[in-house]
Amino acid sequence: MIFHRPETGWTVLRLDRTAEAPVTLVATLPEPREGELVRARGTWRDDPAWGRQLVASAVEILPPGSPEALADYLASGIVPGLGPKTAAKLVARFGSDLPEILERHPERLAEVKGLKRGLADELVRAWREHRTGRDLLLFLHAHGVGLARARAVLQAWGEGAMARVTADPYALAREVPGVGFRTADALARRLGIDEAAPVRLVGALEETLRRAAEEGHTALGRSTLLAEARALLGPDPPPLEPALDRALAEALLIATDVDGRSWIQLPELARAEEAIVHELGRLAAVPLGWRFADPEATLARAAASLGLEPAPGQRAALRAALSSKLLIVTGGPGTGKTTLVRAILAAFEEPGLRVALAAPTGRAAKRLADSTGREAKTLHRLLEAEPGRGFRRRRGRPLECDLLIVDEVSMVDTLLMRATLEALPDGAALLLVGDADQLPSVGPGQVLADLLASGRVPAVALREIFRQAQESGIVRNAHRINRGELPEFARGEDPAGDFFGIKAAGPEEAAARIVELVAERIPERFGLDPWTDIQVLSPVNRGAAGVRELNRLLQARLNPAPADALERAGQRLGVGDKVMQLANDYERDVYNGDLGRIAAIDRAARTVEVVFDGRPVAYGFDELDALAPAFAATVHKAQGSEYAAVVVALCRSHGRMLQRRLLYTAVTRARRLVVLVVEPGALARAVREGAGATRHTLLRARLAVLEERRATNGAEER
Repeated sequence: MIFHRPETGWTVLRLDRTAEAPVTLVATLPEPREGELVRARGTWRDDPAWGRQLVASAVEILPPGSPEALADYLASGIVPGLGPKTAAKLVARFGSDLPEILERHPERLAEVKGLKRGLADELVRAWREHRTGRDLLLFLHAHGVGLARARAVLQAWGEGAMARVTADPYALAREVPGVGFRTADALARRLGIDEAAPVRLVGALEETLRRAAEEGHTALGRSTLLAEARALLGPDPPPLEPALDRALAEALLIATDVDGRSWIQLPELARAEEAIVHELGRLAAVPLGWRFADPEATLARAAASLGLEPAPGQRAALRAALSSKLLIVTGGPGTGKTTLVRAILAAFEEPGLRVALAAPTGRAAKRLADSTGREAKTLHRLLEAEPGRGFRRRRGRPLECDLLIVDEVSMVDTLLMRATLEALPDGAALLLVGDADQLPSVGPGQVLADLLASGRVPAVALREIFRQAQESGIVRNAHRINRGELPEFARGEDPAGDFFGIKAAGPEEAAARIVELVAERIPERFGLDPWTDIQVLSPVNRGAAGVRELNRLLQARLNPAPADALERAGQRLGVGDKVMQLANDYERDVYNGDLGRIAAIDRAARTVEVVFDGRPVAYGFDELDALAPAFAATVHKAQGSEYAAVVVALCRSHGRMLQRRLLYTAVTRARRLVVLVVEPGALARAVREGAGATRHTLLRARLAVLEERRATNGAEER
């Protein structure tokens, strides 16, 4: 074995061949061991370093082909403590029959003199586990499931994984992140599963709901679900109604009737909404674990310590925060949400009450920490998330705090809100702070909107814009956009201007103007760095003015000749490129939305080094789907982040993504400068389209049912 990378399975082997010259094989293999017999099919190529190689497209691992090879295999470390001498004894006693002995007659190992019972048992276990596990890994890899995900299947399902996969390959899409319906369906066809098989039809229904969840929905109407699942199955699909009834009967899906309409949910989303309702009721039913003897005096001292005179709305919010078990505070830019949080922290500091600060993303948590001077964590870190295992902080091991303040709560999805509420101790208070007019969470649900609409949680809206904020064109125009009014652009010669608009005849011209703005005009006029200060935002990924094309053009202009580069999913990742982390990674301590730059690419080690805030972080080549070029990003990906300047593309081709809430979210990401590059008609449409796409959720309806029950119970008691 010349080289093997366990996390990817990328392997270079030197194979001995009977009566022929040895050959170098490049393949993807789980845990190869010397002495094994390999059968490979692939393509020959000449490598400058290694010479002639066979690059495998399919590999089969067979039991060792000779007694000598079998001895090498047993001594290769399959069982700790079993060395060459013991391996030789086993082979001398049983020869080529040893695999059969290990599989069917392990009691005969007692015939080997000096072999201890414990070592014999461990050998049998390891032999079977290794063979079964590798058979599954190779089987799944050959059918389009990557080695990392195949290992996740093996870890989750154990020895019965192969039987489970062959009985219901759609369980892969249901339970293994990253495996979709298409992969499972292709595997099912290879296994001979009929197109009308119930497992396939139920799998299509589940996949339809998963895709709806990716669009933000927690539920679909029954008729909508059936129609979209039929489209997923292709032309002339078999009847789906019996499969849906079966899935409901087996609790694979959950049905709920609201206002005479049947809604269908994935169980985890139905349970999460029910849990949110239950946990809110639990928290509201238990009195506060603390009280301020004189709230007004405490409020005055907190304001004085910060040297401020709270606006009426801030004073009302602060007063409510000192006495409420549950409270939502909303407000747009310039309304003093951050100042309010600082005042609450000052009020809670004197009696020594414990306050925890959290936000949904790493960048939002960092902003919160910078603005308050206190430690703030991502919700996942606060709840001690364990990848694949959920959260360590929960009902049996709650958070140690008297008050939890969650900022940017509009970004908190249904599943994360459930986990947050379940981790709060009975006597603690919860303060949710956010901007109700921003985009909803990327994940399923619209928790903040549903809570506000339900009236279930007390809420205070901050509406006064502070005088200093009123001087900002960014703040003024954000509120104009929110009211459905067109923004007012500064004149080009205005030295105090911070909100500009530039016309473009079409998406191609818009893209060209954006590149010029980022590379030349903004740095020259405002002294801002294209790499660290300016962020380009687009509503969409595709198209001439979409994120992918803008990244390609900006890469070519700002980093035209990197020392090395890789292509992933049609996008370049080159040394020097600006990149964004796409998901929370607790082991590396990098989080969704974090920005970094590629410092080095090591092709021999198959790693990429990215520097985040001066700290190098290594990624394997198989882990690069966690990164994306970030000269441009979608508005959704910029949620919770703040930049010195944003340049926003708005073109008619952006279609249904031209929404007021999306534009409002984009411009409120900027501290110092906003430039809108607009195609005629696109800006007016974005401002006019107020609601955006409707999300289908049942949280508000569940909260209403709870209120009706409480009202009924109260009337009966009276």
